[in-house]
Amino acid sequence: MITLSLWSALLGLARVGKLFAKHGVSVVEIGKRVERLIFNLSKSTVNIVVISIPSFSADHEDSGTEDGAINWLKSSSAEECQSGILFLQSLDSDPTDDNMPITRHVEALARALPNGFSVPSRIYVVPTSKPDSTLPIEVPMRRLSQLEAIVSTLNGDPSGKWHASIFPGVFQGQPEIARCAILLLLRDVTEASEFSTLPRPNLKHMPTRLSNARSAVKDLFDLLLREAEHKSCNNLGELITLARTALEFTPPEHAHRRSALIHLANVLYERFRKEDTNVDLDEVIKLRRVAWESMPPDDPERQTILLELDDCLYERFRRGGAITDLVEVISLRRAALERIPLSDRCRQLLKLADSLAERFERLGSVTDINEAIGLGRTALELCPPSHPDHVLSQSCLANYLRAKIGKRGAQAPKTGVGSPSSLDIQQLIKKIVSETLETVPLRLFHTPTGVLCNRDLLLSHFERSPQYKELLSLVSTCDSQSSATQIRDAVVRFFQFATLSHRWGRGEPLLRDVEGACIYDMDGGDGLQKLQQFCTLALERGFSWAWSDTCCIDKDSSAELQEAIGSMFSWYRSSSLTLVHLCDVSGTGSLADSVWFERGWTLQELLASRAILFYSYDWSLYKNRESANHKTDDALLEEVEEATGIAKEYLMDFHPGLDNARSRLHWASRRRTTRPEDIAYSLFGIFRVHLAIFYGESVEHALGRLLAEIISGSGDVSVLDWVGEASSFNSCFPANLVPYQTVPRMRHTPDDPASRNGLDPEKTQKLYSKLAGLPRAGFGNSKLTLPSIIHQVTAVRLQGSSTSPSGYTYSIRASGLTPLEVTLSVNLDKSANRYILARPWHPKALPTQTTSDEDAVWELLQQLKQPFNALLLKKLPHNEYRRIASDCMITARPQDVNSILDSQVLIPDIV
Repeated sequence: MITLSLWSALLGLARVGKLFAKHGVSVVEIGKRVERLIFNLSKSTVNIVVISIPSFSADHEDSGTEDGAINWLKSSSAEECQSGILFLQSLDSDPTDDNMPITRHVEALARALPNGFSVPSRIYVVPTSKPDSTLPIEVPMRRLSQLEAIVSTLNGDPSGKWHASIFPGVFQGQPEIARCAILLLLRDVTEASEFSTLPRPNLKHMPTRLSNARSAVKDLFDLLLREAEHKSCNNLGELITLARTALEFTPPEHAHRRSALIHLANVLYERFRKEDTNVDLDEVIKLRRVAWESMPPDDPERQTILLELDDCLYERFRRGGAITDLVEVISLRRAALERIPLSDRCRQLLKLADSLAERFERLGSVTDINEAIGLGRTALELCPPSHPDHVLSQSCLANYLRAKIGKRGAQAPKTGVGSPSSLDIQQLIKKIVSETLETVPLRLFHTPTGVLCNRDLLLSHFERSPQYKELLSLVSTCDSQSSATQIRDAVVRFFQFATLSHRWGRGEPLLRDVEGACIYDMDGGDGLQKLQQFCTLALERGFSWAWSDTCCIDKDSSAELQEAIGSMFSWYRSSSLTLVHLCDVSGTGSLADSVWFERGWTLQELLASRAILFYSYDWSLYKNRESANHKTDDALLEEVEEATGIAKEYLMDFHPGLDNARSRLHWASRRRTTRPEDIAYSLFGIFRVHLAIFYGESVEHALGRLLAEIISGSGDVSVLDWVGEASSFNSCFPANLVPYQTVPRMRHTPDDPASRNGLDPEKTQKLYSKLAGLPRAGFGNSKLTLPSIIHQVTAVRLQGSSTSPSGYTYSIRASGLTPLEVTLSVNLDKSANRYILARPWHPKALPTQTTSDEDAVWELLQQLKQPFNALLLKKLPHNEYRRIASDCMITARPQDVNSILDSQVLIPDIV
């Protein structure tokens, strides 16, 4: 229900508006939510039923509220009258709810009537809302759109039962809104043409237009217009609704039509000044233009409207830069100048000159700037030194002259692509194209022709395209900032490309095989057919450009190969779509069975691509999963997650970099490449490192350089947590990625809050400060600099009299640790002091001291009391160390809190 009912508002207005009483407006209550408005118009009666929703229920006959309406319709059925329904639809309720549809409520009335009785077929829907509604603004706006769609559907009903329209506003109890709604329905009812056919006899035929009702409608409109013009209201929305109704209610030939146009334009302009909405400005221009054009030349108000229209058009030009607006401004200013006395022309001359100078800046026409200079000189002659506009005239004339001098050197071609502004646009396009091509591969296939294009050909294709010609036209429509944005968007769209991800097979075409040829005209084996299928699929998906790693790179050029490998991740990231060909997956096969998930290079292709589609061996979509991007298919993404061990969040939104390095190495650890060193090169993009490519180097050296870069860039010591064969590059690095297949897991020792009591504050803070002072790990001069908590080995004893097949079993004691029994692959010296057990340290592991230093220290102690995988280091000459027994897991456990507090730190150089 609404706070102030529509009919109550009308009753109040009827008491103060004598014209309503003159025409016999009366309101009769016929139910709790139903009212009857009776208008006696020139001996013809108009009955309007007002229904507030929610009211009748089509499913319940016991509401009682429709009885009054039904009895009234029965009693008035014999009257010769016109009828309509004013339908109040609350936006505080969902209009799509089963109990809310308009037809259900109105047809419930119709069904309740006996044969021979009728209900009005003319319906006027008024959206309503409580003034104190707490709904978010987007909710009633969405419901208003839904209601408009419902009304449109109602009119589109082929049965033609109802003729519905919707009020252009929301009623929240305002009397003027109430009157607008009644007047619009009243006009519809009194002016409606007869429907040609109606399918049901119990629906009232609308009569032909009643000429004797025109005077009454006119009187009611006059009252509305006077109130709209003189109404003082803080709510501009109410004033605009009043003004719109007044305009809609006024036929073109009405004497006050122009007044209605001007008044609506004025209130809309007032809202534009407060809310700065371009839609309001556009409508104000349209209304003022119609009003100005409808005025006779001698109308005293015509000049005022012209100047107001000029101001609005110039404001729109200033915002949007449309040259058509500026042309109209110039035309209006010329017209205004003709009606101004010579003595008052100074300001108007300068306004016209300003607009001509602006057009010169945009189009470069010498005629415009010469005319502006002439107008400026005329204005100066009209303003002697004593005139208040003398200084302004001088300044404007100087600006016009300066503009002409500044551009004279480039004025020879006055129009076309050779004009200065056009040359600027051409240079800007060339610059943006060059920047864009730097982000795409060196060569791309043109999918419509099947020809491989280098960057020169790519540029040539663009300059011959319709998009290029369209961009050249920006010279006359946009400012430089808008031009740059539009050019960049258009260029990026033009060069959108698709990439192929696949398992290399036999007979893959190389650059020398396809260069200068049309691949669609070539015959070849599986490799060429795969390329052809890929390009046609890319074209079918809407891409004019496509890239494949088999033949779009000159592998005979080491420089180009280096650039391509360093850029590969960014190329897949920049592509609009990656098509994955699973050559070994049939229609019933599974993703996880494909060798594609075992190859090294395909890992970065999977992670880098923002959009991806999987295709089976016959180039049909995997399991016919139609989608623009399989990364948004949850079920398919689960298959990929299971096949790769990579969590969904990384598959969907992966960011290259050095963070989480141990996990990224784990993802790659089960993959392989044809050339061993490629397993390291294929990870460069994932870690976003830029290293040289040396084909022929060992995998140990290639992987060592990558790990050294990770350590130097991040200090992440988690990459040192592995067990396996050590690398010849550095003893702390593995010889290959296999050790990273194992994810480190350590049993957690529970906290003992009681042990917190009695801690030595001085010792705890000393330990915290000691660790806080350690740098992060680094790599240089072939040495790993590794900040560590160290435990000096104090005793080494070989267990038993012989060695086991798996190695040597030792009992080892080290300071601060519980005794260890480990089986090692190496024979240790009896001199125990040559060995240390190291716990690598990263500054990020240190808890932050904030409000309580004690809490941070306690958290540190709890962290250090956990078991850890220790590195067994052997001291060498020159104060260097080497990791030994890397193929054995050494799990160390601190003795107690006191031993932790006595921990020693060291930054050994490890070779």
